[in-house]
Amino acid sequence: MCVVSMIGEHYGDKLRREWPQFFPVQPSPVFQQYVAPPTVSRQEFDELKRQVDEMVSLLKRAKLYDEQHGEPECEIEEKMAVLRTVARLVGVDLDTALKGETNV
Repeated sequence: MCVVSMIGEHYGDKLRREWPQFFPVQPSPVFQQYVAPPTVSRQEFDELKRQVDEMVSLLKRAKLYDEQHGEPECEIEEKMAVLRTVARLVGVDLDTALKGETNV
């Protein structure tokens, strides 16, 4: 398993566990329910932002490691979609952040 995939899986699990309000159960096709976006305190927002920044930093390092060791790009789109969604909640475009400088 490439390091980027491993870190992506770790943060996907961690964010689901620590921030379940951002991962509502999908409604059935028969019953549609409106779910209001969760409200968070400034402290909760800042903590989630810190975790997203930490995740981006680790993903950049993992990407560099994978490139240096000839590991293929192996991110699973479903994992990355979850991480992109949570990052977007705190104003981070994950794809843009990961395309930035990887020499950390």
